[in-house]
Amino acid sequence: MNRHWTRTAIILWAVLLGVACIRPLFKPTSSTVYPIYAFAGADFAAGEPLYSSSHPGADVYRYSPAVAACFEPFALVPLGVGGAVWRAIGAVMFLTGLAAWAKRVCPHVSQPIFFLLALPLSVGSLSNGQANVHVLGLMLWGSLLATRGRWLWAAAFIAAAALFKGYPIALGLLIALAAPFRFGLPLAAALAAGCALPYLFQDADYVSSQYRQWVESVSHDDRSNFPLHIALQDPQMLLRIIGAPMGLDEYRLVQLGTGAAAASVVLCQLWKRVPREEVILNSLLLGLCWMATFGPCVEASTFILLAPVMARESLDGRNRPHWAAPYAWAGSLVFFASVVLFAFPHQIHRPVIVLGILPVAALLLSTAAVARALVVRSVAAPGATLEPPLLRAA
Repeated sequence: MNRHWTRTAIILWAVLLGVACIRPLFKPTSSTVYPIYAFAGADFAAGEPLYSSSHPGADVYRYSPAVAACFEPFALVPLGVGGAVWRAIGAVMFLTGLAAWAKRVCPHVSQPIFFLLALPLSVGSLSNGQANVHVLGLMLWGSLLATRGRWLWAAAFIAAAALFKGYPIALGLLIALAAPFRFGLPLAAALAAGCALPYLFQDADYVSSQYRQWVESVSHDDRSNFPLHIALQDPQMLLRIIGAPMGLDEYRLVQLGTGAAAASVVLCQLWKRVPREEVILNSLLLGLCWMATFGPCVEASTFILLAPVMARESLDGRNRPHWAAPYAWAGSLVFFASVVLFAFPHQIHRPVIVLGILPVAALLLSTAAVARALVVRSVAAPGATLEPPLLRAA
């Protein structure tokens, strides 16, 4: 039976990766976001504005100048070749990180079935070349390296993810609570080095002007009033659906509040002397759930961040309250249904998506995952005096 599941998982993943990497060679600009990155690399190399340039068939560039600098080599090869290489790199980072994480947190679970359950939420991002694939791989490996005490490498991986998408800094801050000096300082240094990287390849005035434009574009990015079918897939969307819309400034407070709640969980576990390795793994769980529910830019492609969470919560009932199981199953079923829906034309899937099923699924699944993270296993001896958590963690 296990051989059957192994064969099935290998075939399905091979088909997905084969199609994802081969299609760009023939249709380099079809159903993909990769040209956005490649054009930004070319604009950076030429000293052209990154945030006011318009390229046929490509959306506006929203990432930092550091990301554009990293894509300069990709601008030297044809779009199709670059798109295929970009997807292959992401697949390796994601799948190796997923396998290592699954082996670490749920070794008793069948890995072929685990990979099969992680596949549905991975299809969209792998297919269209989304950077979320690479970012998730970096976060998985960064967290695992931190549990092994490889602080410098862990900081470099998390910093790379944060420099690309921004929101992974939330995970970095949670892990930094568990090791403020060993991890926090290298993380700050890696972020600073990454921000300085573009100055090595372009004129300083040009790079500084692009950073100013980037900050301005990010600060004015408000999609709270977009039509529901292209709106961000977060609780703010649900509030609009039920007729209780919340302004962007107020919603930012909700985001900060939920992020602070995640930080308080980490601090509480440090105070209760939960092993640091477990605190770091819980930080990853809390961070992924926050990014995919209350993060700053939750789109349909963002839910790949919950692919490892969905696979684990569907298969692993250990160390989790019994009441959380229905939440995990319900959230997973809704996500499965949404993946099937997206295979149909817009006129079929949009009327369902605008009902808010994606943020509902994320909230259900995150409830089960957070319930697991809240299960505290203290190792403090009875009557022991507890040190301040940050002092002990350092």
